[in-house]
Amino acid sequence: MDLARRLAERGRLTVAPNPLVGAVVVRDGEVVGEGWHARAGEAHAEVRTLDAAGEAARGATMYVTLEPCNHHGRTPPCVEAILRAGISRVVIGALDPDRRMRGRSVEMLRGAGIAVEVLDDPACEAQNEQFFHKMRTGRPFVHVKLATTLDGRIAASGGDSKWVTGEAARLRAHELRAEAGAVLVGAGTVRADDPTLTARGLPEEPPAVTRVVLDPRLTTGPESELVRTATKAPLVVFAGGEVQDGRAETLRGLGVEVVGAPVVGGRMDPGFVLDELGRRGIRGVLVEGGGETATGFVEGELADKLTLFYAPRLIGSEGVPMIGALRATRMAEALRFRVSEVEKVGEDVAVTLYPARGEEDRVHRAS
Repeated sequence: MDLARRLAERGRLTVAPNPLVGAVVVRDGEVVGEGWHARAGEAHAEVRTLDAAGEAARGATMYVTLEPCNHHGRTPPCVEAILRAGISRVVIGALDPDRRMRGRSVEMLRGAGIAVEVLDDPACEAQNEQFFHKMRTGRPFVHVKLATTLDGRIAASGGDSKWVTGEAARLRAHELRAEAGAVLVGAGTVRADDPTLTARGLPEEPPAVTRVVLDPRLTTGPESELVRTATKAPLVVFAGGEVQDGRAETLRGLGVEVVGAPVVGGRMDPGFVLDELGRRGIRGVLVEGGGETATGFVEGELADKLTLFYAPRLIGSEGVPMIGALRATRMAEALRFRVSEVEKVGEDVAVTLYPARGEEDRVHRAS
């Protein structure tokens, strides 16, 4: 199973919105076939593994990180391929939370006389945290990424933010975009940086990343780089529902999807945005900026993961803070996180955190 998980990792930058899956076929103590799911629409890990094993698969054991699919999609069901290959035993890392699955493949395999063992391995679920979250909640997994100085500033007082971090950290950000499959920014970032928000410089070409802009007053114009590339990579702009003039139609004519959304206190409703993205099949979204946009997700406890890239620089209190006002007047009211990983990335340091939403956090909030 460890080998199967390592194989699954090979699809991390190309497989969205599908889950990462790796598989291994073992016969008489030797690996006779291995494979992984590379990208949506291509053969699943089980099929690639069985093709590699050939006749050696008959009577062998398959190890697979996620429950094999049992339904027709862009590819045929993997359960049928396993039955045809004559596999005698299947070891599954984790059950698929998809409502069409949830153990049904296990029942089908056992009903056909195949021995099945389900490990409920936390490592297999953690590998697919975005996919599991989407299947269970209907909303994409929200990963907030911020590039900041040591004193928590994402830009100088004049708004200059190029570049806070070094090249290695910027490349990692492109990897995170590809992994999520969607990237989200506020209209202020579009006006200040005119970004393209694509995933570039990677060893393999990922599927086109969906770019998302929160733009209450619909200030994103046809001349922006995002709109100019809308026919090459999807662009979804959420605008205030009261925007009724011709700007929306102009953008739609250029290939942009403009969605009316509620605005509360000048800020787009992040819950509405996530519901809409979930309905579009997006399993993960990387929230890149700026500070006010990140605040909307963090304050609403909608951020499922944070990655902070700290650059060895100081700007001072005049700089732009990485997070806006959270209205915490006591330390007991502070939002709490647990550190998952600390890693040196080039000249910078990446800190990965998850919300601390356990019993201890609830006690602090109640005090």
